[in-house]
Amino acid sequence: MAKLMRNKGSAATLSVPDIPAFRWWHGIIIGLLLAYTPGSLLVGGVLLLPLVFLRLIDPEADGQRVMVVMFFMGAAMVHPLRVAWSVRGDWATCLSEITQPTILILDWLALGAAWLIAEVGSMGARVWYAESERQRRKAIEARIKALQEEWIQPDSSED
Repeated sequence: MAKLMRNKGSAATLSVPDIPAFRWWHGIIIGLLLAYTPGSLLVGGVLLLPLVFLRLIDPEADGQRVMVVMFFMGAAMVHPLRVAWSVRGDWATCLSEITQPTILILDWLALGAAWLIAEVGSMGARVWYAESERQRRKAIEARIKALQEEWIQPDSSED
């Protein structure tokens, strides 16, 4: 969402989050795809809707998490896109592909599985690093204690 920012010496302004720039050649590519394979583009677009949903739910998702999701969703999209390409983008076949409940459920489950794996992996990495830092701190404290015992002389004025 937009963030409130203050410029030097000016009133507060709203900044728009970083959205990838739409270049002129993106329009040419999309136009060619629409002209050449509209059915396949429809299948791909509908099957990528869970990714749009993820970006709406979790706008702070980093590139690594999005790549994991794209990998899983790409695996779920192989069969419907192969069917769409084999019939040369026939509208009836493409519409029947995207209205099959099993394909849509598989697509959404791919999103859920990828999100779960990314979250569990992130939590696992945090636990792993915290444990390694705890062990490192424990070793440093043991070394400090050994050095203190070696170098700090007992006070001889107590006699």
